Amino acid sequence: MKITDFHVHPFLKQSQNSCFYKDIINTTEQFKSDIISSGITHICGSVIEKVQDFDSIHKLNMTALELKEMWGDFYTPGIHIHPHYVKESIEELYFMYKRGVRLVGELVPYYNGWESYYDDNMHQIYEVISELGMIISIHTQDNKGIEKALKEFPNIIFVGAHPRDKEDYADHIYRLKKYDNYYMDLSGTGLFRYGMVKNTIKETGSSKILFGTDYPICNPKMYVQAVLFEKISQRDKENILYKNAESLLKNL
Repeated sequence: MKITDFHVHPFLKQSQNSCFYKDIINTTEQFKSDIISSGITHICGSVIEKVQDFDSIHKLNMTALELKEMWGDFYTPGIHIHPHYVKESIEELYFMYKRGVRLVGELVPYYNGWESYYDDNMHQIYEVISELGMIISIHTQDNKGIEKALKEFPNIIFVGAHPRDKEDYADHIYRLKKYDNYYMDLSGTGLFRYGMVKNTIKETGSSKILFGTDYPICNPKMYVQAVLFEKISQRDKENILYKNAESLLKNL
């Protein structure tokens, strides 16, 4: 079965390596080998590193393009924007769009020195993302900002990462039910709660759940097996593991 991992963070150098234990995986070749050996056939996501200015952000985005050049159809690159740099972010969106990029994120505000998913600066950036028809993958924080963005830009698909536990998971369910343009990926914490996938399907159906791992932070094989072992239909497994992602990506 095909598996699209909608949430990874590839790297070319160690400062971009998000694995907690860097002796476990310390080369780009190991990164791809681990992914393939876990059964994943396609990956999406951004290169992450602490940034100081927009030049740092641009370099991360160029690394994503370099990885795309290396890996071809195996990788859908995601890029970063930053609300403290509106003009630069907008120019970057057009620049990257011309080079075939259609995914923004995963965005990690807490890591890159910003907080809110909705303010006047983000509104301007969303206007361009909406114009270009791009998808946004977001680290889940600032629920009020996320909801405001979902309301103001109903034609932008937002994919919220990390189901987490209890209240956070309930917020995902609420948004999945209320907003047609909200999806959830399974990366990070949450999936280890046995039955979480089945419960999400019971609450919302399987059409807006995307498979994700947050590799190399998380063990990718664990996530594959967690979905396969859930007591859900084969159709639901296929939707989650690749069909939903393929449906989003083919429309870009």
